[in-house]
Amino acid sequence: MNRWRRAIPAVTVLWLSAACYTYRPIAGTPPVGSDVRVTVTDEEALRLREQTGDLSLTVDGRFTGTSGDSVFISVATYRTAATAGSRQMRQALAISRDGLEGFASRELSYLRSGIVGVLAGTGMVLVMREVIVGGSNDDIDENGGNPTGTLIPIIRIPVGR
Repeated sequence: MNRWRRAIPAVTVLWLSAACYTYRPIAGTPPVGSDVRVTVTDEEALRLREQTGDLSLTVDGRFTGTSGDSVFISVATYRTAATAGSRQMRQALAISRDGLEGFASRELSYLRSGIVGVLAGTGMVLVMREVIVGGSNDDIDENGGNPTGTLIPIIRIPVGR
């Protein structure tokens, strides 16, 4: 039972890091700073291709505001892993309201995150139980209560001998 208590924090961290997101359509204008997916018309996609180099009917980014007949989306154009966090370069795109078909807001999907978390946590617990931990001294068995060992031996290299 003690092993299960040790596995609970690891399963919790795994569940939180394996979150799944989904985009839900919204009516009107989203709040500034929210992550959005914008659907555009064919003509607007051709115009945006000149700025982004990518032909797509959807643009994922951060909503930064409106001005007259345009909405502004900040998109990540370059990402790199740095020693202290990650760095990214962003580009602001102006999308005309005539070329805008709709907004979708990025939200956490609790159902998909829960399913992924349960499956990953179960797999991790099974691996820890069967492969790494091996038997236990709690039960008296034919080995006299000694550990039954692991199914896959762990290589131990003596250091300093």
